[in-house]
Amino acid sequence: MFKCSLTSYKARQESTASLKIIVARPPNNPDLRTNRGHFGSNRYRKGEKLEVSCSALSGRPAANVSLFLDDEPIGDERNIFYETNIDDNSLAMQNASRSLDWTDNGKTLRCVANHIALDRPKESTMQLEVLYPPQPHQTTFERFGYVIGRQGVINITIYAHPRPRFTWRVNGEKIDEGRPDESNRLETSTAVDLGKGAWSVILTIDSVQKSDTEKEYVLEATNSEGSSQYHIVLSTSSEPAGVDLDAGSIIGIVVGVLVLVLVIFLVIFARATGRWCFAGHSTTRNLGESDFADPATGVSLLHLGKSKTTADVVRKRSDTESAGRYSRSEVDGGSSRGQRKPRINLSRFFGRNKDKVSGADTDTMKTVVTVDDEKLQTVESAVQEGRTNPSTGEGGIVYAELDLTQQQQGVAPRRINEDKTEYAEILYTKPENEETTDK
Repeated sequence: MFKCSLTSYKARQESTASLKIIVARPPNNPDLRTNRGHFGSNRYRKGEKLEVSCSALSGRPAANVSLFLDDEPIGDERNIFYETNIDDNSLAMQNASRSLDWTDNGKTLRCVANHIALDRPKESTMQLEVLYPPQPHQTTFERFGYVIGRQGVINITIYAHPRPRFTWRVNGEKIDEGRPDESNRLETSTAVDLGKGAWSVILTIDSVQKSDTEKEYVLEATNSEGSSQYHIVLSTSSEPAGVDLDAGSIIGIVVGVLVLVLVIFLVIFARATGRWCFAGHSTTRNLGESDFADPATGVSLLHLGKSKTTADVVRKRSDTESAGRYSRSEVDGGSSRGQRKPRINLSRFFGRNKDKVSGADTDTMKTVVTVDDEKLQTVESAVQEGRTNPSTGEGGIVYAELDLTQQQQGVAPRRINEDKTEYAEILYTKPENEETTDK
């Protein structure tokens, strides 16, 4: 420790400052310790709990210690402890625990110590040995591409530790490892150790026949920890190209379908309500509105049909009113409340309705005209003129015209809520003497 004292001129008080200097010293080699396994110091059984301690002594200052299983960190920073003695020698320690799985067999435990006085970290290692039975395969092994008349090889990889004993069964016939069958067409090889509990087992077919693809192949593997059976199917077809979709692809497809459905719904909604891009071409009209945008346009009323008696006229008139979009009671009720009832016509989602004339059976064609109060008298007079002096064309067709051009001039536009709906219906009945003449 360095100490500095200072007394100023003409002052009796002394000022003191000190500085402590620590000379870094690297720690000793880290110490790696584990609990004793079921079969020995570092031999464990699948599912057994592993407890590990990693420590580094005599470091100045304390070293940083970490625990790894191969390259996977298994330690928790909250479980690191530090101690310092009189000589400034420190102890750093980290503890961890883990439930071992069969995939941990052959992995290496690493205790790593980092320090400011080290050029590279120090570490201690220990290889784990985990014993487990032959691991089952969830599905049947499928092997493709065999050619009739040529040699066929069946190669299966099994995971087990310790080394299992392998036995083949072909249509119930038992073939021990490393031996041929009774016909000498099938021969098994000795299992090859691929490391970390992986074993390669091969069955060779001297000359593949069609009957070989129809047989049942079963491989049995047994060791001190357990046993498993594996089923194999052979095919002369080429291996099908599989399409593997990860979670991201599936989510993307689902989102795309939902967006497409939403777009279709919005288009239908905009078409039906006349919004957005369909605002200028809406085919939905309120009750009483005509197809003419200009109120000054003349309206033509047509009547087609045969002569009818007074009773038929009354009945047809009643049917026409009841079969319309709204009854008179509904219209009058809506007018008295000062507003129109909204309606949705499904047939107009995709286009305008078209009237069809199907011959002489058509009795009446009717139109609904919206006019103001001051135009009502003109409408009634025009209707009376149509009844009195109808202009007859060919085929018994009567034409009636209603011209509102003059009445529209100088009249201020009214709000839709102030409009009233009136019905103009023109019926033409031939006199009895004309009916007799026609007959």
